[in-house]
Amino acid sequence: MIIREQAQHFIMIKQHEHARLSGEIASRLLPELFSQDTYKKDVLYAIYEHDRAWIRVDEVPIWNDKEKEPYYFVNYPYPVKLRMYQAGIEEVEEHSPYAAYLVSHHFTQFPDIQNGTDEFSIAFCEEEGYRQQRLRREAAPQEAEVVDQHSRLLEFCDDLSLYVCMNEPGVTKQEEHPWFKNGLTQLSTLDPDAPSLQAKWLDSQTVQVTPSPFAAPFQTELSYKRVSKQWIEEKGLSNAYEQTPEMKQALHFR
Repeated sequence: MIIREQAQHFIMIKQHEHARLSGEIASRLLPELFSQDTYKKDVLYAIYEHDRAWIRVDEVPIWNDKEKEPYYFVNYPYPVKLRMYQAGIEEVEEHSPYAAYLVSHHFTQFPDIQNGTDEFSIAFCEEEGYRQQRLRREAAPQEAEVVDQHSRLLEFCDDLSLYVCMNEPGVTKQEEHPWFKNGLTQLSTLDPDAPSLQAKWLDSQTVQVTPSPFAAPFQTELSYKRVSKQWIEEKGLSNAYEQTPEMKQALHFR
């Protein structure tokens, strides 16, 4: 779950909905960014499905007593999160082994996992390292630069979708979430000297990305719930979330 706290509400966005938005972003990118059309469907599948591990978990959000807020993807109980990631990778592999490689690689690049010294991080990286070796050998393009570019596409689309989900619509640059103040993940390994990309809310529905990586401007939407803190206190988080109607955020990318 992605959480934004407001005065009287929590904005709650399912991880798989964030991933769907990532996929919508990917599907609108300039075609040449995919390097090889042969693998484009696999790359798009990886981006659309990279957070499918959260589908079942997000159906019943849980409360963090220490922080007085719902658990979200950053502070969700760590051993459970890592096991969920592996279950999600396994589900992706059933459809596309190369997509599973990209998703596995994506997770093992997270600093808390990659640099973790705890037994859960070490085991995760070891097991996923074996998986990546097998999938790279069996399903991935031979050219390392192509695989690196596809991994970069997943990182970028994930990053831009998180920018949308973690910031209040229309936020000023000064008030943005700190993760994004220095720009987004570099989109392309094809041109290492290309300028970094910057995202900016122009109004409550419009996000501008410069320089533009898109073939054309496009419109989409994001589903979320605005859950009352009072309802959570009265009903408990699970019931309050279930009884809150889903809402849609219109989005315009320029």
